[in-house]
Amino acid sequence: MEFEGVDWTELSIYFEVVEQDYDGGQDEKVLLLTKEFLQSVLMSDRETEVAYGIRQFLTKLYNNSIEYKHNAPIWKGLLEVNDDFTLIKYTILLLEHMWY
Repeated sequence: MEFEGVDWTELSIYFEVVEQDYDGGQDEKVLLLTKEFLQSVLMSDRETEVAYGIRQFLTKLYNNSIEYKHNAPIWKGLLEVNDDFTLIKYTILLLEHMWY
């Protein structure tokens, strides 16, 4: 899958939390399911694979947001997190923030 880098639910599709033809409805529920998925992979043998997918998405998101000076540093900072566990934890926190 090639990320567009415009919607966090792209990760939900990538990790098969929802179907490929997901129409964008019930975003809050989907983000919660994605958060639960990410929590389930922490300390598992999939941690590196999942962190790689997150980095792919963040790279595209960063490239799309360079013109928006207030967002770009956040995505760039996350891309600089080398530890897979930490990156996944920060992603979980971001997903939680999106529905509050």
